[in-house]
Amino acid sequence: MSRYKQPPTLENLAINSLGDWVACQAELQMKPFLALSHRDPGAAYEALSKTVDRLRSILEYNVPWMLHDVLAKEAIRALSELMENIKKSFGFRSAMEKFASKMNMVVKMAEVIFTKYLTFLSIDRIPIKLRSVFYTKLHLLTGLVYLNLGSLSGGWKTADLEGSIIQSLKELHCLKYLVINYDCTDNILKCVVDNCKLMEKLDLSSSGSITNSSIDIIVKLKLLKSVQLYRTLVSLEGFANLLLNCHNLEDIGRCDNIGKVLEYIQSYIDPSKTFKLRMYVSRYASGSHLQLAVQMCPEIKSMTVYHNTLQSDLMVLIGLKDLRELKLLSCDFYADQIKQVLQVKGCNISNLHLEHVDQIDLNALMYISQMCPLLETLTLYNCTLIQHTSLYTKKLDILPFRNLKRITCVATCTEEHLLFILTNCLNIEFIHIGTAIQFTDDFVLKILNINPLLYLKELRIMQSDYLTMTSVDRIIHSCINLEILVELESWTLLTESDREYVRNYIKINNFNIDTAPIRRYDI
Repeated sequence: MSRYKQPPTLENLAINSLGDWVACQAELQMKPFLALSHRDPGAAYEALSKTVDRLRSILEYNVPWMLHDVLAKEAIRALSELMENIKKSFGFRSAMEKFASKMNMVVKMAEVIFTKYLTFLSIDRIPIKLRSVFYTKLHLLTGLVYLNLGSLSGGWKTADLEGSIIQSLKELHCLKYLVINYDCTDNILKCVVDNCKLMEKLDLSSSGSITNSSIDIIVKLKLLKSVQLYRTLVSLEGFANLLLNCHNLEDIGRCDNIGKVLEYIQSYIDPSKTFKLRMYVSRYASGSHLQLAVQMCPEIKSMTVYHNTLQSDLMVLIGLKDLRELKLLSCDFYADQIKQVLQVKGCNISNLHLEHVDQIDLNALMYISQMCPLLETLTLYNCTLIQHTSLYTKKLDILPFRNLKRITCVATCTEEHLLFILTNCLNIEFIHIGTAIQFTDDFVLKILNINPLLYLKELRIMQSDYLTMTSVDRIIHSCINLEILVELESWTLLTESDREYVRNYIKINNFNIDTAPIRRYDI
């Protein structure tokens, strides 16, 4: 990515203009539609439907198939802007009937993007006022590969939505990924089994209608690799049935009873049985449960476990030959032998997440840097990093953190800890610093003097009472690949005029840096 903003490509300009063209067509049809609807509402609706069909055919024929997902995004943007303009143009005393007719027409116009070439749809990303047409016309999207229906009614009207969802799913034969939270039922699953033969991933989280009987339906999906059943009514026996009969399953999401499930299978069904699970997420795992995981799921690549000192020994994890991602919650770095685990398995670890982990000092960070030379993502979340008692004095054999791409530090620590990490991660691309850490201008300059963060793309310093424009200026000029610099609103020494100056400075110099205050982020 260039340091400077580049002119949009002809392809992007064309797609953006097509999105605006869809909204323009809605505006052009609005006056004749309103006039006809006063005389004959049925004829007006029929004429509008023919117009929508004609426009859909034009787009389907003229836009390359691989660009329809982008086109849909731009059309939704343009139609949403048109609805906002209509809303602003109507005063308090305006005719409600005319306002509703205009809004309904815009919603109807969204159907022009319902082509067989659309492959990705996430309802959560669509403005609420446009969602109704997607629910009712979903069956037209016969080429969908990914469908996220979100939480639908949140579990309040499951029975009311079931019929329309089933009618739509009957036409979606290309579907591979399906998300239905809260409102999935056995009837919907039967429809998926009968019509979506390519299904690989299901997310049914929080669906209260999903029980052990649902598993008998799910196991008929022969290509299924991932299913999320967290907060459903599936019990131990149901999960055992799932593992035994779904032979390609690699991920069952968070399952706090997975240890008991494996124990049940070994004790009552087949003591020699092994599975292809690659993800293991559990809040309650005893030592015997971890041992069973290593024994019965030897292909685990990602391990997330809540550690109980009295019940489990983390050293059993060294038996996982393919372990790549390790997330540990509530333990001690030295007392619970995390150091020893990393000493054996660290050469394979690319993602290390330590949450509520104590006894992390500078020595511990040095051990991590030496034992995990291929580490790409490091997360320290709600940890308290302590002062070292005796510093590791040997010369480091491996240059620390040279492969680190992402660092998230939402923890209490000293400048010494951060200095060791941030001055050594020469290839870092993402930095997220939590509110417990107070950066100063001198500290920022000290880091950038040693490591200019040439490859940094995203910087999030969540709160600071000491950073000034000096740091902002140095960051912008030093981090030549920076694309996102956010949370400047929480730097208390920066005034609104300072932030406006930064935005104007970036604009004048054509830097490719986004400082928008409202952004979603995931710790």
